[in-house]
Amino acid sequence: MKKTFAGMFMGFARRTAAFLVAASIPFALTGGMLLADDSIHLSLSTQTSTVNPGDIITINVNCDSFDSLTEFGPIKVTFDPEQFDYVSVTPSDALSGYSFDIDDSDEEYVLVMAEFDALNYAGADYEVLPFYADVQTVLFQVSLRARPDASGTSLIGLRTTGTFRRADGSTVSPSCSEDLSVVVSLGVSSDATLSSLSLEGITMTPAFDPQVFEYSATVSRDIESVTVNATASNIQAIISVEGADELDTGENIVSVHVLAQDGIRWHEYRIFVNRQESFIPEGSGFVDAQGETYTFMTFPGNYDLPEGFMQTTRSINGYTVPVFAKDGIQSVLVYIYNGHDNPDFYFYNPITGITSVFDPNATVVSVGYVLTAIECPEGVAVPQGFTEGSKEINGVQMEGFINDDDVFISYFSDDSGNTGFYMYDEQSGRFFRMDTVERSVERVYKNLFYIFFIASVLQSIFIIIIVYTIRRVISNRTNPRPKRV
Repeated sequence: MKKTFAGMFMGFARRTAAFLVAASIPFALTGGMLLADDSIHLSLSTQTSTVNPGDIITINVNCDSFDSLTEFGPIKVTFDPEQFDYVSVTPSDALSGYSFDIDDSDEEYVLVMAEFDALNYAGADYEVLPFYADVQTVLFQVSLRARPDASGTSLIGLRTTGTFRRADGSTVSPSCSEDLSVVVSLGVSSDATLSSLSLEGITMTPAFDPQVFEYSATVSRDIESVTVNATASNIQAIISVEGADELDTGENIVSVHVLAQDGIRWHEYRIFVNRQESFIPEGSGFVDAQGETYTFMTFPGNYDLPEGFMQTTRSINGYTVPVFAKDGIQSVLVYIYNGHDNPDFYFYNPITGITSVFDPNATVVSVGYVLTAIECPEGVAVPQGFTEGSKEINGVQMEGFINDDDVFISYFSDDSGNTGFYMYDEQSGRFFRMDTVERSVERVYKNLFYIFFIASVLQSIFIIIIVYTIRRVISNRTNPRPKRV
């Protein structure tokens, strides 16, 4: 029985040893999984390996996995300058959180490096995690154009130096694939695609792709034309643009036609440009000096504005909005809505933030400022000799105060928030501020002046009497009169 048990134990031991030896063979052949985890492999690929002279070829720089790299490169992509000219480097959309540094100063290669640029991180503690993928990932694309005199087979190479670092601080060892062969064949190109397409200063959606032929964009009402920037994949292709000028409100179609060098193949890229019905940017508004919130509105169909104000645009609270402005006047006229009153024209001073509704019967535009007639506050006395009245000024009947000499004044608030009485000058046709003193206060000061004046006179007389008396007493003591006998 003991012998049988010993035999069973020895058999188990032999089978276990055989299993361990067999399991170690794959590690010996592959170099071990731990080694594989500490390396990445870089490769080049392209959709076509044959181009014609003048064609643009796009080379993808790939890595077999992207294990939360926080920096990589520089990666050197080499090419034959007698066969190709460098065009551009395009970072991968997947690496939008990375900043790329591109050195294309050498005509034989381009260097590309990148670094994760998420804000406020220290070590491996990131607010935004670096990109991670366990499948092949495009790092960036290099675009090269075959020279007009190029021909034959050319090699595109891949070399690496620098650092490939993970989020945890560890480094990764990169390896590179063999060079990529590209054939430049003599002949007439049939490529009718674009290598780039954009509207100057305007965002298009989706992002440009040579094989996507329809895009959309939105422009404000004040944009009447757009500038199209288009580059053909083949330098010999012919590009023509239609519909970029004299845009209508609503939808417009800007067509970019590309005719290949062979004169047969062609493509049309269409951009649907929506010109907004309103001049007002969506969501635009501001808060004035009194804390009131206003929203910009589209001008009404009919309006009557002060003389000399012309339509233009201003940047208010970060929005470019239409306004009416006049040289020498800080305030501008805007059409706005405060959420409870009806939309209306207001004067807005961008320096002080003060708003005042425009009333043709109460607003005066003078040299350098805007005056708005308001009620005279309690406690402010009307200048002596003036009574309530009105006067026609520039065809408008204004309310205020008038005296027997037909001098007209009114109480105004200017666009800097100052208030006071202003007098109208018939000769110049302008209002001038009156430096008046409140009458009740003036009377108090006058009475106090009289009281102190009389008191000072009485005090002087009293002092004179005292001095005279003292001098008489001293004189009598020093020079007494002789007594009669």
